[in-house]
Amino acid sequence: MNKKYKKPKDLEKMAEQYFLEQETQNKPCSIAGISYYLGFTDKSQFLDLEKIEEFAPAINRIKLRMESQTIDMLTDKSYATTGVIFNLKCSFGYSDKVVNGKDDMADLMQKAKKLIDGVQEDE
Repeated sequence: MNKKYKKPKDLEKMAEQYFLEQETQNKPCSIAGISYYLGFTDKSQFLDLEKIEEFAPAINRIKLRMESQTIDMLTDKSYATTGVIFNLKCSFGYSDKVVNGKDDMADLMQKAKKLIDGVQEDE
């Protein structure tokens, strides 16, 4: 299944380069973006690496880093909130209701609003 990367460390090294490049260009990271950067022809090839036991931890950490960055974007006014929410729903399994113990989107939005309001009050 995995022909591009022999070891998880090789994948992690390339992923780190992707994250640094995106950060340098002040661009958000995405599953599609990293899949393209790593040389896959579609994102399912990248995501399928998670099915390989030795690659699963690396893929999970990469996805978790992207999810964390996406959540941080909720408090950044330079990003369209609806687009960020759409990304969280489509790429990371969020929903407007509590599903399998995940935070619901309404609660997440309330927390983000409180953070934004707190920043505005400090200014």
